[in-house]
Amino acid sequence: MKKKNKYSVLVVDDDARLLSSLSSILEENGYRVLTGANGHEAQEVLKDSSLDAVILDLILPDTDGITLLKKIHHEKPFLPVIMLTGHGTIAKAVEATKLGAFDFFEKPTEFKRILITLGNALKSSTLEKERTFLIEDALERYRMIGVSPAMKHVFEMIEKVAPADSRVLIYGENGTGKELVARALHLRSERAGNPMITVNCSAIPHDLLETELFGHEKGSFSGAIQQQKGKFMLASRSTLFLDEIGEMDLRLQPKVLRAIENGEIQRVGGNDVINVDVRFIAATNRDLKEAVQKKQFREDLFFRLSVINIHIPPLRERREDIPLLAEHFMIGLCRQRKRQPVQLSPAAVAKLLEYPWPGNVRELRNLMEKIAVLSDSEIVSGEEMDMYLNENRRSQSPMEDNSCEETLADIRRKKEKDAIEAKLAAAGWNHEKAAADLGIARSTLFSKIKEYGVKRKKS
Repeated sequence: MKKKNKYSVLVVDDDARLLSSLSSILEENGYRVLTGANGHEAQEVLKDSSLDAVILDLILPDTDGITLLKKIHHEKPFLPVIMLTGHGTIAKAVEATKLGAFDFFEKPTEFKRILITLGNALKSSTLEKERTFLIEDALERYRMIGVSPAMKHVFEMIEKVAPADSRVLIYGENGTGKELVARALHLRSERAGNPMITVNCSAIPHDLLETELFGHEKGSFSGAIQQQKGKFMLASRSTLFLDEIGEMDLRLQPKVLRAIENGEIQRVGGNDVINVDVRFIAATNRDLKEAVQKKQFREDLFFRLSVINIHIPPLRERREDIPLLAEHFMIGLCRQRKRQPVQLSPAAVAKLLEYPWPGNVRELRNLMEKIAVLSDSEIVSGEEMDMYLNENRRSQSPMEDNSCEETLADIRRKKEKDAIEAKLAAAGWNHEKAAADLGIARSTLFSKIKEYGVKRKKS
C-alpha cells in the first residue's frame, strides 16, 4: 500500500532505468513524481509545476547540472536540489553543494539514503520558508517611514551596517524610533532567524539590572530559588539591544564591557565563565561624550559600543515625513478597529506640520490613535485637529490655564448638537423621522433637544 504525502518531486536523469526505478520508489513512499530526461524537459516542468524538491543528475545530454542548479536557485531559492553524480565527477558535486545543492549522491545510488535526505531537505525548506515569512512580516510591522534626506541617510546606514555584525550606538530623542532602527538592523542581519532581545536599562532598578543581564545561580541571594538565564545568554547567536544605555549604573559597566570585549559572562553568584555570541546594539537619548567627561559613563565602554553611530533626527527636523507617517498610522489603526480610514483634510495636515512634536513619532502615533478612536468624522477638519493638538499641549503643560480652549467633550457635544439640528431641519422637525435618521429613540432625541437647547430656526 502506497504512503500518502503532499510533496511533488522532479527527477531529472538521462538514464531511463534509473529514472524509472527512482520514480517508482518515490511513488511508493507517497510522493507525486514528475520526470525529465534532459535539461530542456526539466525546465518545462519547472516552468509549469509547483514543486517541493528536485533530484538532478549532474551530467545531462543538453546541459550540465551545475548550470541548471544555478537557474533553479536563482528563480526558486527555496526549492531544495539533490544532485546525482557518476564516477569521476565528485569534485563537481562538491562545487554544486557550495552553489546551493542540499546534498549529492554518487551512482549507483542507495534509494533508502535518498529518501532520508529528501525528507530532511523538505523539512529544511519548510523551516526556511517559515523563517523568511516571519522576517518579512516583522519587517512590515516595524517598517520605518520617511522621505526626508535625514531619514534616507538613516535607511542607507541600516542597509550598509546590518549585515556587518558591527556594534552600533543609536542616538536620538525619546520617541524618535531608536528601537525601530535596532530591529531593522537585526532583521536585515544573519541573526534574523532568532528573536532580538531587548533590555531597557532605565526601566529596571540598578540592583536588579545585573541579574536581568547576566542571570543568577540558585541561592545567590534571598529569593533565588533556582538558576536563571540572563539576557546575554538568551541573546546568544542573536542581537542584544540595550536601550537607554546611558542610564546604566557605573558599577555594572565593567561587567558589560567584559562581555562585549571577550564574549564572556558570569552569572550572579557563579564562578563559571560562559561564552556568548551576541551582537550588541545600544541606544541613548543622552550625550554620552558629555557623560564620559562628567565621569557618569565609562570611556572604554563608550568606545566599545560606538563602532558605528546612527543619529535619528527629531520629527520637527523632518517635517516632510509627517503626512506620510500620519497616513501610515491612521490606516493601520483604523484597520485594527474595523473602520474606514479617517481622512485628514489639507487644513488638518497643515496643523500637524505647524506643531512642534516634543514627543516625536510616538506622540504622532498616539494622536492618530486618539483620532481613530474618538473621531466621528470621515474627514478631520483643521478645527477638529486643533482641538486634538490642544489636548496634547494641555497634557504636556498641565499647570497652564487652558480654560478658554475647547476640550474633547466640548467639541463632541457641539458636533452632536449640529447633527441633531441638521436632521431635524431635513425632517421638517418631524421628531420621529429625525430620531430614526439619527439612529436613536424618540425619547432620547427629546432629551438631547432639551440638553442642548436646540430650537427651530425661524424661516
